[in-house]
Amino acid sequence: MPKRRIVSLWFHRLGAERFLRRQGQLCDQVFAVVEDLGQMQVLSSLSERASQEGLQKGQPLRDAQAMCPQLLTRLRNRQAEELFLKGLARWAGKFSPWVAIEPTESLMLDITGCAHLFGGEKGMVAQISQETGDLGLSLCTGVADTPGAAWGLARYGGQGPEAQRSGDAIDQEARATRSRAAKRRHWERGGAPPKAISSA
Repeated sequence: MPKRRIVSLWFHRLGAERFLRRQGQLCDQVFAVVEDLGQMQVLSSLSERASQEGLQKGQPLRDAQAMCPQLLTRLRNRQAEELFLKGLARWAGKFSPWVAIEPTESLMLDITGCAHLFGGEKGMVAQISQETGDLGLSLCTGVADTPGAAWGLARYGGQGPEAQRSGDAIDQEARATRSRAAKRRHWERGGAPPKAISSA
């Protein structure tokens, strides 16, 4: 029986890039998505340029505007983001018949027995990265023996095909950092082509 292998796909700019795909004039701007948190608004997702300006996710909007007066913002639409991630899950089904959504910015793929169809794990991850780049999306990946290890590698192990290793050494640490991840994972079948992804 083949050893289980899991790929974690973390779309760490999903909220901002969902807007940038639709409103191309924002691509060269310092841009962020904001959401209400208590009595204030905070940054929930940043464009690459916003990060380069030193802005941070979770930062109060008024502080961000003081740091970067040219900041442009849009209000977060959680439902639209969820639908967009579901569209990405359907697309990811071309790489594995088992895809799980990890709210609010991630997908988990069980690629056990699938990677050879794409030239191995590195080939598969390279194709995933290429296609998501073509879709205008930033991506961090992690490949490991367990979901927890893959999740940790996607966030802390670097980007691209190099973020691959056995999960035993880091699984315990990764689990400890997943306080905001879903309690249960629902694997679903998918397979829609990239063009079917909704940008609503």
